[in-house]
Amino acid sequence: MNVLVAAPLPKAFTYQWHSEHMPRFGMRVIVPWGRQHRIGLVQGVAPDQQLAENIKPVHSVLDQGECLSAQWQALIEFAAKYYHHPLGMIALEALPKALRVLNARGEEPVMVAKSREHAMKLLAERTDPDTSVKANKTKIDKLEKPELNAEQLDAVAQLANAKGFNPFLLYGVTGSGKTEVYLHTVEERLKRGEQVLVLLPEINLTPAAQALYKERLAPHRVVVMHSNLAELTRTKAWFEAATGAADVIIATRLGVLTPLPRLGMIVVDEEHDPSYKQQDGMRYHARDLALMLAKQREVPIVLGSATPALESWLKADLGAYKRLCLKNRAVLGASLPKVELINTANFPAKEGLSEPAMQALVQNFEAGKQSIVFLNRRGYAPQMVCNACGWVANCDHCTAHMVWHKNERMLRCHHCGAGQRVPTHCPTCGNQDLTGFGRGTQRIEETLAGLLPTANILRIDADSTRNKGQMEALLQQAHSGEADVLVGTQMIAKGHDFANVALVLALNVDASLYSHAYRAPERLFAQLMQVAGRAGRRAGDARMVVQTRYPQHPLFDALKAHNYESFASHEMQARKDARMPPFSHQATIRADHKKLANCLQFLSTARELGEPLVDADSPVFMCDPVPLTVVRVGGIERAQMLIESESRPALHRFLTQWLAQLHELPGSVRWFLEVDPVDL
Repeated sequence: MNVLVAAPLPKAFTYQWHSEHMPRFGMRVIVPWGRQHRIGLVQGVAPDQQLAENIKPVHSVLDQGECLSAQWQALIEFAAKYYHHPLGMIALEALPKALRVLNARGEEPVMVAKSREHAMKLLAERTDPDTSVKANKTKIDKLEKPELNAEQLDAVAQLANAKGFNPFLLYGVTGSGKTEVYLHTVEERLKRGEQVLVLLPEINLTPAAQALYKERLAPHRVVVMHSNLAELTRTKAWFEAATGAADVIIATRLGVLTPLPRLGMIVVDEEHDPSYKQQDGMRYHARDLALMLAKQREVPIVLGSATPALESWLKADLGAYKRLCLKNRAVLGASLPKVELINTANFPAKEGLSEPAMQALVQNFEAGKQSIVFLNRRGYAPQMVCNACGWVANCDHCTAHMVWHKNERMLRCHHCGAGQRVPTHCPTCGNQDLTGFGRGTQRIEETLAGLLPTANILRIDADSTRNKGQMEALLQQAHSGEADVLVGTQMIAKGHDFANVALVLALNVDASLYSHAYRAPERLFAQLMQVAGRAGRRAGDARMVVQTRYPQHPLFDALKAHNYESFASHEMQARKDARMPPFSHQATIRADHKKLANCLQFLSTARELGEPLVDADSPVFMCDPVPLTVVRVGGIERAQMLIESESRPALHRFLTQWLAQLHELPGSVRWFLEVDPVDL
């Protein structure tokens, strides 16, 4: 019997089967693993020639695999093949921790049985006619539905009536009512008894989405799944989704790997967001896997965004996706903000703010309107320096500066998390005049407090929302109108419907204009368009002010016109000329070791092994191994090598042959492959 185990090896493991139950894929079993036991998943019957007397027997059977269907099997097998990742690790890590890890006594956690029982009870109530009638008679009062405009009605009609695998790109300006389109479409799908999967890029967007979907779609069952949930809550939600007891599943990227027996449609909101790409383990892209899931299950999928990924935009241009456009804001009288540029060469910033920017903030506050100050850098100051000798506080474990967090009186590394108390004097020369260089959200918050002493200023970033419930509490203050100024990172740039925001001020945007990362302009434009969209959602006369030293940059021309099509056309041509994605396909292999020389040597050896596999039938190019920009993190040196090809099939043929050889290489270098990398 072949059993999948969460081990970093590209194979299943063979055990003897003595259970009275017939083996089938997805049955969870406990198997011996060294001196311990682990939970594994039955893959299938092993060929007779693999059997031997020393093969250990399966210890026990935990369930019959009733939640893990052949459809789910097909998806994870595709993921394993496409991302060249061990099938066992994908299969087990897609499950809640309680379903794949034994407790301290070597037993299945009690919460599994409780969660299964809870889901089966809900499922029975759902399918019981008497219970269903009772539920329909006691519906809670719903929110009054906003009246849809012609663009929204057309989109809902096309999405609700779509059949089979049918990918749509819902392209709508910020505030155009994409969420209303989702809600109306989902409601129509639920009437047919279908499940709908709604993917969101970030955890902080799920509370508001859950509340809205629950209220609008009652009495249908809505569950939320993400990694910050308590384990019992997540396990219950998984069973509700996997048994079909839940109707709407709102999830972050891991939700795409959840079994859904009644799946009828998939929604991927903010489909452009890089958060959909997993950055450890199997480095999958949830949007791309959602497309494969929709294709396998033959259901429609809608990708929504005001700033679609260039890959999606090109697919729509080529006719692979059907583009639905919402070109106007949904609320009557609402308009997109006027974008103004402040040239910091003419108006230098003082404490992070130029004189025109300060005037705009004061005027907006005096008018009784809310402002957003967007700065995608948390902490007080990115660097602490000595003015006498030039000493800079660097992380001992990373090739990065320590960030000064003034409120905590700490220096913290944002790469490895290391922290230390702020020194009272320079460790090199003894000078006590240590100052912060650069500005983060904490420092801008302090500056604003001096500029607007009577204003209620809220800071929303990873530091201020670290504890449970803090994000919800801050957003409640923002939505209620208690807050006058919101200072934050990308956490406030998307998905939030602030009714009274009339001014958005964007700071420190220039670093991305001329970055070595080819996706940097695309991400910057998306961020600026998204944060601009928080203003003027209920009325006109809204403004966005951007401080920059390079107002002549073509990105700002498209931003001022709110013209994504213009930006996409310009950027797409640049990518095509450079043969970069989406006009080529890439993979990276990264090596980690305490010594950089070992990383580079491993990658050089890997390149030598790959060169004989490259021929006319396999047009693949391997670049030179190079250290990462931040070469050391947590005391580990890092290097990588880029592999690219204009042919996706050719790239994968090469990777399959090449990786088989790499797995045989000895040594202590830790390495992994990433297909379709987004951070280059």
